[in-house]
Amino acid sequence: MLTIHLYTINVPYSTKPKYNERRHMKRLGQILHISRQNEIVVRGDMKEFSGSMKELPRLNSFVLDKSIKPIGKVSGIFGPVDQPYFTLKPEKRVIASGLEKLVNERVYVQ
Repeated sequence: MLTIHLYTINVPYSTKPKYNERRHMKRLGQILHISRQNEIVVRGDMKEFSGSMKELPRLNSFVLDKSIKPIGKVSGIFGPVDQPYFTLKPEKRVIASGLEKLVNERVYVQ
């Protein structure tokens, strides 16, 4: 008689980002337009600059919409420090569904 034992292992740390955790999300700003190179331009929310660059999101940070679906990653930061602008490299799923639908939407960074 042959017996087979199946074991499941719970790994505490996952390599995939957890999109559904709202506690780590901060509002990034509002999408202004889509460039010819299919990059998304976001105007950041106006804040008083505290002198620390730690408040800005890091490059390659995930950007999500209000329904916590990934839109893309931060690829650049430019403009004034009180209200910076961000460029996002969109994910392939977003490009296929249409970037024009995202204009004037609020986005969040994880």
